[in-house]
Amino acid sequence: MSLKKISRKCGVTLSSLNDLNKGNVRASIAEKLGVTVSSLQNFVDGGSSTALASKIETTSSSLQELRNLIGQRGAIGLIIGLLLS
Repeated sequence: MSLKKISRKCGVTLSSLNDLNKGNVRASIAEKLGVTVSSLQNFVDGGSSTALASKIETTSSSLQELRNLIGQRGAIGLIIGLLLS
């Protein structure tokens, strides 16, 4: 599936999705998920986030363990998956 189709399905602009794919979270993506930009950016950059952990119904420490296992690309994929759900 192309990024253009994914962006439409996610309800965000193609440029926002391209930025996310490069590791930069835009406000439109954070708003769509109902968390702050800093929470998502922290997750992409290697940390955890209480807000994101709450969003996926887990603890911050479990989210950190997941982030450590999946790396940055996996974190970006998880965010895109949340946008699609």
